[in-house]
Amino acid sequence: MSQCSLVDAHVHLDPNSRFYTPGPALKDLLARMDMLGVAKAVCSDHLSLYAGAGAGLVSMRRLFETSGGRLFFLGVYHPRKPSECLLLLEKAVRWEGFAGIKIHPSFHGVPAEDSSYRPIWEFASEHRLPVLTHSWSVSEHNPTQSFSLPGRFEGYIGEFSSVKCILAHTGGRGNGRAELIRIINRYKNAYTDIAGDIYCNRLIETLTSSVPSDRVLFGSDFPWLDPRSNLTRVLLADVSDEVKEKILRNNALEVYGLENR
Repeated sequence: MSQCSLVDAHVHLDPNSRFYTPGPALKDLLARMDMLGVAKAVCSDHLSLYAGAGAGLVSMRRLFETSGGRLFFLGVYHPRKPSECLLLLEKAVRWEGFAGIKIHPSFHGVPAEDSSYRPIWEFASEHRLPVLTHSWSVSEHNPTQSFSLPGRFEGYIGEFSSVKCILAHTGGRGNGRAELIRIINRYKNAYTDIAGDIYCNRLIETLTSSVPSDRVLFGSDFPWLDPRSNLTRVLLADVSDEVKEKILRNNALEVYGLENR
């Protein structure tokens, strides 16, 4: 793998109002990317997650340019603001640097199978865009995580087979991950990333022995986690160099269409 060729497929920017996160600025992200040999990253901004697609799209477009074309960005779809989001996303699909759609059922409090998501799946299908979504397992201390159980996406994933869907965070833990594995093995358009605090023994080894390795993407979840945390898990995993290269670069290039961008 050549120097400075990695792709971080799951980062965030902009301050988060729920609690403090260190280093959420572009300069901090680029410094880490340079240090670790990350050539490109795919970002969804915190502001849009709170306020809807338009809140951060224009600033993300500027950050793509400021980064020298290294920081690609996703447009957030808020299921409670469908018309507003779709209007803005129709403009964004023509922008250089725009890479896909982000949804977050747990954050927005709307279950993943709800009919209010249908417009964005249709939009993604029409424009051949990938959809990155939060996914997780049942959590006693965070009940809305149940809105993002991997199985709740199955209807849309099966219906919109041309849309590549990345179920982030490997579906969380326990039963969530087991359900994610089932879905990835059933649907060729289902993927996952390893972003987040999914700390368990030999995650990369067990995951790549359970699903095709070309469906697993590296993600850091910056600034929630230092990129070195999940990067090290891949680099030290007992898997072939070919599998590592897929996870750390090739899969993201293919899913987000970044090869020639």
